[in-house]
Amino acid sequence: MNLIAEGIKQKLIKFEDDGKYVVYLHQAKRRNYDNPEEKVQAESFLKLALIYKYPVKRIRQFVPVQMGVETKEADIIVYDDDALKIPLIVVECKKSDISELEFTRHRSSRQLRDT
Repeated sequence: MNLIAEGIKQKLIKFEDDGKYVVYLHQAKRRNYDNPEEKVQAESFLKLALIYKYPVKRIRQFVPVQMGVETKEADIIVYDDDALKIPLIVVECKKSDISELEFTRHRSSRQLRDT
């Protein structure tokens, strides 16, 4: 299944400005699709909605979350309830060509910084 084509067909996303921006229609959020991480975020969102069948109304993207004294942004949160109060899945997206070493370093530096 071509997730992007199916997402457009089911009116989950659309593209603007000759494909430069992706718009997540359920949240009316417009993001720069030229950003490599955005491509991963779009596919992850569509995979959750189209393949794993999580209700779109329970999926939120770019959600501010409190981590210690800092507020950060979660890429995607799937909630376990319609009130969007009980997180079920939290997704952090990275560009698709990141190496295992880069991922481990990034995760370790975030964990150290957040303690």
